[in-house]
Amino acid sequence: MIRKNMLNNELGGGGIKAIIVIAIIVAGLYSGYKFAMPHFKHNTMMSEAKEIARLGQDKEKTLELVNEKVQEIGIPVKKEQIDVTFDREKKIVTIKMAWNVEVDLMGFYKKTLFFRVDVKE
Repeated sequence: MIRKNMLNNELGGGGIKAIIVIAIIVAGLYSGYKFAMPHFKHNTMMSEAKEIARLGQDKEKTLELVNEKVQEIGIPVKKEQIDVTFDREKKIVTIKMAWNVEVDLMGFYKKTLFFRVDVKE
């Protein structure tokens, strides 16, 4: 029994299985990265928008700060797509924006992910 296993290993029979397992692991990591990055950027933008809204600055300054963060994070949103409202009486700042990202896994699978930020502080 031990001799038979040694002969199989010497003939390279186990190497094919290892290559397949490694390929599956690499494909899983690649897919996870491609899908996780847009979600990470969305979560980062949500927290940044909350922080900017808490500052309670005027509409123009808030819009500039949000636009800077959008560019820094790398979210595909133009300045015109960012909606900032400021209610002076209630001292509430609202920041809204939405975008979509197409995730392409080497041409085999395409998925469009939609994200929305709606912060009221």
